[in-house]
Amino acid sequence: MFEDSRAGVLAPAMLAAAGCSSLTPADLSSMKFIEAEGVEVHVDSWGEGGPPVLMIHGASCDMDVFKPTVIPLLKTRYRLAAYDRPGLGFTLKRPPRAETLAVQARVAADVVERMQLNRPIVIAHSFGGAVALRLALDRPDLISGLVLIAPVAYEWPGGVSWYLYWSANPVIGRLFNHAAQPFVEAAARDGVRGTFRPLPPDPDYFAAASVMRATTPTAMRANGLDLLAAKREVTAQQARYPEIGLPVAILSGDRDGVVSTTIHSEPLATTLTDSRLNILSGVGHVPHEADPQALADLVDWVRDRAGARP
Repeated sequence: MFEDSRAGVLAPAMLAAAGCSSLTPADLSSMKFIEAEGVEVHVDSWGEGGPPVLMIHGASCDMDVFKPTVIPLLKTRYRLAAYDRPGLGFTLKRPPRAETLAVQARVAADVVERMQLNRPIVIAHSFGGAVALRLALDRPDLISGLVLIAPVAYEWPGGVSWYLYWSANPVIGRLFNHAAQPFVEAAARDGVRGTFRPLPPDPDYFAAASVMRATTPTAMRANGLDLLAAKREVTAQQARYPEIGLPVAILSGDRDGVVSTTIHSEPLATTLTDSRLNILSGVGHVPHEADPQALADLVDWVRDRAGARP
């Protein structure tokens, strides 16, 4: 989805992290929604005890991306919460300027407050990492620390994939997204394989993560708007990262062909004042799927570091 002349910071493989199910009244009736930044945002929670955790998903997906591994891994020890970012999953509307990280962070802040999460740890994947970093910059009072998985953090060489321009186009975007949907669905499974590469995904992952939902026209447009603005947005905030005083743990793979570890995770870890970086060998863009315990250890590290602060 993002193109990098040096092997891809965020590659077309990103197309895959989502799902396509119909939005029927029966589906919506069992879901929970809160108002955040003036729109109805789909939220959910798991677990009853332990410190609170807010999960922020990346591009081309929704909260279901955490269901295969992260939620089962942590729900017995933490109180987990997640939401569908604007235009994705079952959050069908977007507030004005939702393509900016400032607005994305305000949505996350509203979720924290309205779900009554008391200074949660924030787990964020990929583009969600850029949102989490902005939340830490703008509202450090609301959270206790970050666990970033293969995060987008810095300007990268290159641009974004061509189809994002069409998806976001205000004139022909709607027609393009409807017409392209069958082809996008065909590409989605290959995209998931790209995020896992060089390892194969579990065959059950596609259904468990609702991998087709991001191929809906609404989600395609939201992704186009978000990702066309992403480079500009991270470039504008990257100089502020030394301001973050919260503990930040980072989990990445050394074979990530979607978000370059050397461009994003490594410099971020050296820039932050209180950080821990774990780079897994032979692993791609979903290191938490390759080694769930490595993620659990980093969540515990942030919990302990935050608890030790005065």
